[in-house]
Amino acid sequence: MRGYFMKKIICAALAAAMPLAPASAATCWKKDHVEAAQVRNFEMMLMVSALRCNTSAYDFLPAYNQFVREKRTALVEVNDALRSHFADVAGLEGGLDSYDDYVIMLANSYGAGAGGLECRDLQAIQAAANAVPANRAAIWKLSESAGIAPRIDAPQCDMAIALANDLLADEGVSGGSVGRSIAMAEGAARLPSAQVRGPAN
Repeated sequence: MRGYFMKKIICAALAAAMPLAPASAATCWKKDHVEAAQVRNFEMMLMVSALRCNTSAYDFLPAYNQFVREKRTALVEVNDALRSHFADVAGLEGGLDSYDDYVIMLANSYGAGAGGLECRDLQAIQAAANAVPANRAAIWKLSESAGIAPRIDAPQCDMAIALANDLLADEGVSGGSVGRSIAMAEGAARLPSAQVRGPAN
């Protein structure tokens, strides 16, 4: 009986890690895409807050605009990574709509403030953002220091795989088989299917 329930748990972990067909629900998030989501969340917090604090004594809108200019390449990389994630989930056309919805959700989440941070606090965070090197890794590290979390709607893929590996290890099964199984499943999920309507070629 224990083996039956363990197999059910393992299957659930594998399902969380396996990309689904374009017309289905959200898939797991790759590590690269999770980091991109965190940076995008950080940048969106700064953007909305800069507009909200524009009439206060701690106006940092010019500093935010400078940040966007100087970090443009890194921010474009982040957006491209997020578009890639949503294209994996919903196809090329549906992915663009999903990306737009995601960005709107982020913006709306900061409409009433940023987790209790005052304009002067956000101004200081913006100054720190302007001071870091103009690369994605540096911005991500700062967002981590600022306590910003990625807004994702499914587990991170490698975490689901690690969980499945741990469960299989308890059952005496080679953990490497999980990675191979998921790799095969990923390939199968990307094959054309007569039952799933995908993007036009």
